[in-house]
Amino acid sequence: KLGQKKAHIKEIQVNGGTTAAKVDFLTGLFEQEVKVADVFAQDEMIDIIGVTKGKGFNGVITRWGCTRLVRKSHRGLRKVGCIGSWHP
Repeated sequence: KLGQKKAHIKEIQVNGGTTAAKVDFLTGLFEQEVKVADVFAQDEMIDIIGVTKGKGFNGVITRWGCTRLVRKSHRGLRKVGCIGSWHP
């Protein structure tokens, strides 16, 4: 690996007070370690928004985890051979 490509960025909403008071509070926290216990309380519910790492247009082997076909199959290796039995 070449190392980390993106910086660790965390957005935290600051409530209460005027805008100037919020800016003064946050400028005091620049380049300092913020502990988790200072931001979140025990058993506090939080909303999280995440974005998955893009994988492009993948086939069925990578996308759904199907098993590859055998080496001598006629129509290619990385395709779906069977999606289930004909009669359940």
